[in-house]
Amino acid sequence: MRLTINKSELTLKDIGDAVRAHWQDAAYKLKLKNYYVGKHSILGKRGRDNTNVNNRLVSNYAAYISNISTGFFIGQPIVYKSVNNEQRLETLLDIFKYNDEQAHNLELAEEASITGDAYEFLYLDGDAQIRLATVPSEEIILICDSTLEQNILYAIRHFRVYGLNLVSYDEFVDVYDSKNVTHYNYSGGNLKLISTEPHYFDDVPIIEFPNNRQHRGDFEDVITLIDAYNMAQSLTLDDLQDFTDAFLLIKGMHVGSDEGAKDLRRRKIIELEDSGDARWLIKDLNDTYVENVKTRLQKDIHKFSNIPDMSDDSFAGNVSGVAIKYKLIGLEQIRSRKEREFKKALQRRIELVSGILKLKSLPPIDFREIDIQFTANIPANLQEQATIVQGLDGIISQKTLLSLLPFVTNPAEEIDELKREKQEDLPADDYNFEHNHEVTDDEIQ
Repeated sequence: MRLTINKSELTLKDIGDAVRAHWQDAAYKLKLKNYYVGKHSILGKRGRDNTNVNNRLVSNYAAYISNISTGFFIGQPIVYKSVNNEQRLETLLDIFKYNDEQAHNLELAEEASITGDAYEFLYLDGDAQIRLATVPSEEIILICDSTLEQNILYAIRHFRVYGLNLVSYDEFVDVYDSKNVTHYNYSGGNLKLISTEPHYFDDVPIIEFPNNRQHRGDFEDVITLIDAYNMAQSLTLDDLQDFTDAFLLIKGMHVGSDEGAKDLRRRKIIELEDSGDARWLIKDLNDTYVENVKTRLQKDIHKFSNIPDMSDDSFAGNVSGVAIKYKLIGLEQIRSRKEREFKKALQRRIELVSGILKLKSLPPIDFREIDIQFTANIPANLQEQATIVQGLDGIISQKTLLSLLPFVTNPAEEIDELKREKQEDLPADDYNFEHNHEVTDDEIQ
């Protein structure tokens, strides 16, 4: 949630107003998270008055859409390269490895896919190491200035800590500015100061990862279609069970008491007069119409979410890479928008990390010197890609060639490994010569 102010200082009243305004946004994000885990509105469906049948089927398209979109976007690890300063890049990558950054990025992308936004806090642990943490999006309020850049002035985290009974809880509010974090207890709409401490970063240590410019989740626009499909599926099964439990209409015979009806079911014999008749009293169901409605809803869900139906026959067989890309063009448009927003957030992450490095008297890192590369997670034709790499050999650098291969996540490390293997494979007579000069890329080839 973003709020804009025209002043540089927040009062306790401003913080309280922001927290109260946050409730509606938090409730909506929790609704989206409920849809992701299968808690859809169909679960509140009421039964029909004339039957005890009340099916509540959940077809969790929300999770399907979010999982496919997130996996396509960041299922492959992000690759970082630096042309000018490999040593500083290694410093940055060491920090990322310490935080298991690949899994962390996937968690951020999943949160953004569900709720439209994800938030990352940076902090220093007990060993003064930089740590990255994902914070639930329903807990965060960003206070921005009124400029075109909408710079973050404050970040407010409003959260609850539940007791062991999972019923009682305490509410807290943490306010981050460019220097400090202030902790409050929040009760009855009142804020009570707990403590204030420095966070040591040179800016508000929170990073927003929008899913897109509109801050909307991947399945948010098709929730009504998902609800309609759930209802259609549930009512279809209701009708099927009604058909199974249909009334038996008997003409020309008096069944009498309940014992008589039980005797009919047991003997499975009905004795009727000459003009008698027996048949099931059932509703005339138009199966074709019902199935057409559900098929149309399915197609609309895939169409308006831009997520293809992977069970479709068009994805079967040995489809070429180009053909697959055409089928995934809608999903690729979503991925490209995610990439632009995610890249800006990663650049801000590098800026904040650089500030701590300066504080530790280490060389800072300029995010403009770091090349951030994303790779769409689609089935790769490794033989085709290897042929392309071989065809470009001698035209572009070895580092760039290696970056074209999807299974190489760190081209610089791969080149170092190639050099090391080259040294190990040298004959003993050439070992001293090898130690007197550096192995070049031409020699590797």
